[in-house]
Amino acid sequence: MKKFIPQISRKQILWACGGIFCLILIGAISLMEGLFRAGLYDQQMAKRWSSKKNVAQISCFFAAEEVSDKGYFTTIGHTVDKALKEANIVPENENSRLWIDAISRSGKVTLSNGSKSVELEAVGVQGEFFQFHPLRLLEGAFFGPDSMMQDGVVIDEDAAWQLFGSNDVAGMQVMIGQVPHYITGVVQRETGRLAEAAGLDKSLCYLNLENLEQYGKVTGGYCYEMVLPNPVEGFALSTLSKAVGTEGRELEILENTGRYELLPLIKVIGRFGVRSMSKKSFAYPYWENVARGYEDIFALTLLLKAMLSILPCVLAVVTIIRLWKRKTWTLKQGYHKLADRLYDYRAKRHTKKKSAAQAAEWRKK
Repeated sequence: MKKFIPQISRKQILWACGGIFCLILIGAISLMEGLFRAGLYDQQMAKRWSSKKNVAQISCFFAAEEVSDKGYFTTIGHTVDKALKEANIVPENENSRLWIDAISRSGKVTLSNGSKSVELEAVGVQGEFFQFHPLRLLEGAFFGPDSMMQDGVVIDEDAAWQLFGSNDVAGMQVMIGQVPHYITGVVQRETGRLAEAAGLDKSLCYLNLENLEQYGKVTGGYCYEMVLPNPVEGFALSTLSKAVGTEGRELEILENTGRYELLPLIKVIGRFGVRSMSKKSFAYPYWENVARGYEDIFALTLLLKAMLSILPCVLAVVTIIRLWKRKTWTLKQGYHKLADRLYDYRAKRHTKKKSAAQAAEWRKK
């Protein structure tokens, strides 16, 4: 028996343990990545919209002076509809929708309840913003694009405590300028090093985009987000890029779907260092800053996993070479032996099925 089992030295055991340890580390890093990715809800609208993986989420970021009329976004929708129709992509039924979108813009507003006034960071929203960004509600509800009244405000829990000393404030009236608004819901603000660096280090509220532009102070350009059909790779990005008109304009358009997969992360590694340098005249909203931060983290963990995989790969190659040199059979013999085993397996399976069929017939009789 001993002649079939090669002697293993202490050095070989140590190398093998090192390889196993590297594999365990790779698995642990992959598990950690999966947990972080599962929490990036802002990047998963396509997955929520369709489980068939035939849609894509696209984001467009505009400099402040690039869009002077919000009717421009309605034109984008019409252009996308025309492109989908030309590609013979139609809704499954008359009540279903092929795409949804959201418009947002950053700014500041001052909320007052009569006795207290608080200046808050604000996001003016329009369309299905809260579907793209499913914030965690603590009280109340979000206001939607179909709401009859467009004077709703969603605030975070810090703002609620500053204004009213409680989270239970849904339905309370606040003033923005001299115009009454009503709190529809209270949300939990994301915390952590990345979130705070991305712009979530201050109290925040969400209100109708037109109200922000009319009663507040706008500090950023428009962000336009859309989920639309993507029957082949790159179709959605190309369609929306043509509808937006990117030539010679100060904007950025990117595909959120799949941005944390292998090839996009390799591109991030290739741009590492210069990636943080920007000549653009616009700032990203907080959710895009968080997403870009995680791109950097996942790119580094990809590099780390690649380095950790070197030792197991080398050990596997060395083991295969040694076993090949010690083999006592030829390739032809190995092929015939494999074919014989496959034939025996199929024969046993056929016999088992035949016996089951005979038993079934016997039970019928």
